[in-house]
Amino acid sequence: MKKFLTLALLLSSFGAFAQFDGLLVEEVDNQGTVPGKTYRIYVQVKNSFDYLTAVYGFKDNKLSITSTKPFFQSAYGGAMANSVVRRTVNEKPELKYDSWVTIGYADNYQNAVNSFLISFDAFETGGNLETTDGAWYVTPDQQQSKAGAAKKILIGQFTSEGVITGIVNLQGRTVTKPSTADTKAEWETWEVKDVNFTCGE
Repeated sequence: MKKFLTLALLLSSFGAFAQFDGLLVEEVDNQGTVPGKTYRIYVQVKNSFDYLTAVYGFKDNKLSITSTKPFFQSAYGGAMANSVVRRTVNEKPELKYDSWVTIGYADNYQNAVNSFLISFDAFETGGNLETTDGAWYVTPDQQQSKAGAAKKILIGQFTSEGVITGIVNLQGRTVTKPSTADTKAEWETWEVKDVNFTCGE
Protein backbone atom coordinates (compact mmCIF):
# COMPACT_ATOMS: atom_id res chain seq x y z
CA MET A 1 0.00 0.00 0.00
CA LYS A 2 1.35 3.40 -0.93
CA LYS A 3 0.08 6.69 0.38
CA PHE A 4 1.43 10.08 -0.62
CA LEU A 5 1.10 12.56 2.21
CA THR A 6 0.04 16.17 1.87
CA LEU A 7 2.41 18.00 4.17
CA ALA A 8 2.50 21.29 5.98
CA LEU A 9 6.14 22.34 5.95
CA LEU A 10 8.26 25.38 6.53
CA LEU A 11 11.10 26.00 4.11
CA SER A 12 14.35 27.28 5.51
CA SER A 13 16.57 29.94 4.03
CA PHE A 14 17.54 27.34 1.41
CA GLY A 15 13.90 27.14 0.34
CA ALA A 16 14.44 28.53 -3.15
CA PHE A 17 16.57 25.49 -3.91
CA ALA A 18 14.52 22.87 -2.07
CA GLN A 19 14.35 19.58 -3.93
CA PHE A 20 11.97 18.02 -1.42
CA ASP A 21 8.83 16.67 -3.03
CA GLY A 22 7.06 15.11 -0.04
CA LEU A 23 7.11 12.05 2.17
CA LEU A 24 5.94 8.63 1.06
CA VAL A 25 4.57 6.05 3.50
CA GLU A 26 4.54 2.44 2.35
CA GLU A 27 2.95 -0.32 4.39
CA VAL A 28 5.02 -3.52 4.46
CA ASP A 29 3.08 -6.79 4.67
CA ASN A 30 4.54 -8.38 7.79
CA GLN A 31 2.23 -11.40 7.41
CA GLY A 32 1.42 -11.33 11.12
CA THR A 33 4.98 -12.28 12.01
CA VAL A 34 5.03 -9.49 14.60
CA PRO A 35 2.26 -7.55 16.36
CA GLY A 36 0.88 -4.52 14.58
CA LYS A 37 1.62 -3.00 11.18
CA THR A 38 4.94 -2.15 9.58
CA TYR A 39 5.59 1.03 7.63
CA ARG A 40 8.53 2.45 5.71
CA ILE A 41 8.99 6.20 5.35
CA TYR A 42 10.69 7.69 2.27
CA VAL A 43 11.77 11.19 1.34
CA GLN A 44 10.74 11.98 -2.21
CA VAL A 45 12.88 14.40 -4.22
CA LYS A 46 12.63 15.97 -7.65
CA ASN A 47 15.64 14.44 -9.39
CA SER A 48 17.53 11.16 -9.43
CA PHE A 49 20.74 13.05 -8.59
CA ASP A 50 19.35 14.64 -5.42
CA TYR A 51 20.85 13.53 -2.12
CA LEU A 52 19.63 13.32 1.48
CA THR A 53 22.37 13.68 4.07
CA ALA A 54 20.67 14.24 7.45
CA VAL A 55 17.45 13.82 9.42
CA TYR A 56 17.64 16.00 12.50
CA GLY A 57 16.08 17.92 15.37
CA PHE A 58 17.42 21.25 16.59
CA LYS A 59 16.22 23.96 19.00
CA ASP A 60 12.82 25.15 17.76
CA ASN A 61 12.57 22.37 15.16
CA LYS A 62 12.11 19.22 17.22
CA LEU A 63 12.44 15.73 15.74
CA SER A 64 9.72 13.49 17.12
CA ILE A 65 8.56 10.01 16.11
CA THR A 66 5.93 8.61 18.47
CA SER A 67 3.29 5.90 18.66
CA THR A 68 0.18 5.45 20.76
CA LYS A 69 1.45 1.91 21.51
CA PRO A 70 5.05 0.69 21.80
CA PHE A 71 7.25 0.29 18.75
CA PHE A 72 8.21 -3.30 18.03
CA GLN A 73 11.93 -3.80 18.64
CA SER A 74 13.54 -7.12 17.84
CA ALA A 75 16.15 -8.39 20.27
CA TYR A 76 18.32 -9.15 17.23
CA GLY A 77 18.31 -5.63 15.78
CA GLY A 78 18.94 -2.08 16.93
CA ALA A 79 17.76 1.47 16.57
CA MET A 80 19.54 1.97 13.24
CA ALA A 81 19.32 -0.16 10.12
CA ASN A 82 23.04 -0.92 10.14
CA SER A 83 22.33 -3.12 13.18
CA VAL A 84 20.16 -5.40 11.03
CA VAL A 85 22.57 -8.14 9.95
CA ARG A 86 21.43 -9.40 6.57
CA ARG A 87 22.23 -13.06 7.19
CA THR A 88 20.38 -13.01 10.53
CA VAL A 89 17.11 -11.95 8.89
CA ASN A 90 16.77 -15.41 7.35
CA GLU A 91 17.31 -17.05 10.73
CA LYS A 92 15.10 -14.66 12.73
CA PRO A 93 12.11 -13.59 10.54
CA GLU A 94 10.92 -11.04 13.13
CA LEU A 95 14.08 -9.00 12.46
CA LYS A 96 12.75 -8.13 9.01
CA TYR A 97 10.07 -5.99 10.69
CA ASP A 98 12.20 -4.36 13.37
CA SER A 99 11.82 -0.61 13.97
CA TRP A 100 14.82 1.49 12.96
CA VAL A 101 16.03 4.67 11.26
CA THR A 102 18.39 4.99 8.33
CA ILE A 103 19.29 6.90 5.20
CA GLY A 104 18.91 4.83 2.07
CA TYR A 105 19.70 1.26 3.14
CA ALA A 106 17.58 -1.24 5.10
CA ASP A 107 20.28 -3.44 6.65
CA ASN A 108 23.96 -3.50 7.56
CA TYR A 109 25.39 -4.19 4.11
CA GLN A 110 27.62 -1.22 3.15
CA ASN A 111 25.44 0.96 5.39
CA ALA A 112 27.41 3.99 6.64
CA VAL A 113 24.55 5.70 8.51
CA ASN A 114 25.69 7.31 11.74
CA SER A 115 24.24 9.47 14.50
CA PHE A 116 25.24 12.62 16.34
CA LEU A 117 24.05 13.69 19.81
CA ILE A 118 20.84 11.69 19.64
CA SER A 119 19.75 9.14 22.23
CA PHE A 120 18.01 5.99 21.05
CA ASP A 121 17.62 4.54 24.54
CA ALA A 122 13.84 4.96 24.82
CA PHE A 123 13.24 3.96 21.19
CA GLU A 124 15.22 0.74 21.57
CA THR A 125 12.84 -0.36 24.33
CA GLY A 126 9.68 0.52 22.37
CA GLY A 127 9.40 4.17 23.37
CA ASN A 128 9.41 7.38 21.40
CA LEU A 129 12.29 8.90 19.45
CA GLU A 130 12.74 12.62 20.13
CA THR A 131 15.53 15.18 20.03
CA THR A 132 16.12 18.92 19.86
CA ASP A 133 19.86 18.57 19.37
CA GLY A 134 20.78 15.55 17.29
CA ALA A 135 20.65 13.77 13.94
CA TRP A 136 21.21 10.63 11.98
CA TYR A 137 23.20 11.18 8.82
CA VAL A 138 25.50 9.99 6.07
CA THR A 139 28.19 11.91 4.24
CA PRO A 140 27.22 12.90 0.69
CA ASP A 141 29.93 10.74 -0.86
CA GLN A 142 27.99 7.64 0.25
CA GLN A 143 25.93 6.07 -2.52
CA GLN A 144 23.04 5.42 -0.11
CA SER A 145 22.35 9.16 0.17
CA LYS A 146 21.47 9.40 -3.54
CA ALA A 147 17.85 9.13 -4.66
CA GLY A 148 18.47 7.23 -7.87
CA ALA A 149 15.85 6.41 -10.49
CA ALA A 150 13.05 6.00 -7.93
CA LYS A 151 13.63 9.57 -6.69
CA LYS A 152 13.11 8.46 -3.09
CA ILE A 153 15.32 7.77 -0.08
CA LEU A 154 14.38 5.53 2.85
CA ILE A 155 14.63 7.15 6.30
CA GLY A 156 12.99 4.62 8.60
CA GLN A 157 10.91 1.54 9.27
CA PHE A 158 8.43 1.45 12.13
CA THR A 159 6.25 -1.36 13.45
CA SER A 160 3.54 -0.77 16.03
CA GLU A 161 -0.01 -1.68 16.98
CA GLY A 162 -0.68 2.02 17.52
CA VAL A 163 -0.93 5.18 15.45
CA ILE A 164 2.50 6.49 14.52
CA THR A 165 3.10 10.19 14.06
CA GLY A 166 6.29 12.00 13.24
CA ILE A 167 7.87 15.35 12.59
CA VAL A 168 11.29 15.51 10.97
CA ASN A 169 13.72 18.04 9.54
CA LEU A 170 15.75 17.17 6.46
CA GLN A 171 18.93 18.34 4.78
CA GLY A 172 20.46 17.30 1.49
CA ARG A 173 22.05 18.60 -1.66
CA THR A 174 21.50 18.61 -5.39
CA VAL A 175 23.73 18.90 -8.43
CA THR A 176 23.44 22.33 -10.06
CA LYS A 177 26.21 21.76 -12.57
CA PRO A 178 27.37 18.27 -13.57
CA SER A 179 31.06 17.51 -13.70
CA THR A 180 32.91 17.48 -17.00
CA ALA A 181 36.33 16.32 -18.07
CA ASP A 182 37.69 19.72 -17.03
CA THR A 183 35.49 20.82 -14.12
CA LYS A 184 34.13 19.44 -10.88
CA ALA A 185 30.42 19.18 -10.19
CA GLU A 186 28.75 22.07 -8.38
CA TRP A 187 26.25 21.53 -5.54
CA GLU A 188 23.50 23.41 -3.78
CA THR A 189 22.30 22.57 -0.27
CA TRP A 190 18.56 22.19 0.37
CA GLU A 191 16.71 21.93 3.66
CA VAL A 192 13.14 21.56 4.88
CA LYS A 193 11.81 21.78 8.42
CA ASP A 194 8.81 20.55 10.38
CA VAL A 195 7.66 17.83 7.98
CA ASN A 196 4.83 15.70 9.41
CA PHE A 197 3.64 12.16 8.75
CA THR A 198 1.09 9.74 10.21
CA CYS A 199 0.83 5.96 9.89
CA GLY A 200 -2.05 3.80 11.01
CA GLU A 201 -5.69 4.37 11.80
